[in-house]
Amino acid sequence: NRGGMSKSSPVVNLSEDIFAGYNVRMREEASPHIDSLEFEKGREATFNAASNFFSKISGGSISVIRSRDNHLICERIGILHSMSFYFSSVAFYTSNLLVDFTIQLYVILFILFSLAGLGPGKLSALGSTFSTEWIVSMGLVTLVPQLCELVLEYGAVHAVRQTIGGLLSATFFFIFQNKNIAESMKEGAKTGLAKYFFTGRPSANQHQTW
Repeated sequence: NRGGMSKSSPVVNLSEDIFAGYNVRMREEASPHIDSLEFEKGREATFNAASNFFSKISGGSISVIRSRDNHLICERIGILHSMSFYFSSVAFYTSNLLVDFTIQLYVILFILFSLAGLGPGKLSALGSTFSTEWIVSMGLVTLVPQLCELVLEYGAVHAVRQTIGGLLSATFFFIFQNKNIAESMKEGAKTGLAKYFFTGRPSANQHQTW
């Protein structure tokens, strides 16, 4: 689809800001970046709104990957710029999709081990690394940056209390968001369409009261 500024979907305008940046980069021009604060702009803070937002963006990222603009940019930049370009565009959603795939393979593999009569004890005796429950350990390691940030802002006691207190709810929340993003990317890859989800933002030309 080559119509208009947005080329993510042939039906609606999604990821138009990304494609605007793509066009500026391919023309080797400069685009000024201005930060501005707007009241009630970021309203994707609730569970349902965040889910709709992630579904919309992750579905659109498939169309971004398939676009000709993305292909042309990747041909013209080096390996270092390609890494930063991947990280700043579709890396978060692609990583969630890969995490979803690997968790399914991990569970299926241990089911097959159980059917074959190979428990964690026998795997450990064979010297296999599968005897270590690495999913739990890696999940705990990802808490370290947040814990350090909370220690710097609020102190060690408050940081430990808040981290442990929110561990269960955060686990369920991020499991749900991971499945949400992965399924949206799978659907976008199968259908080739990116759906628009209303996330509760007011129209830019309407005045919102307090």
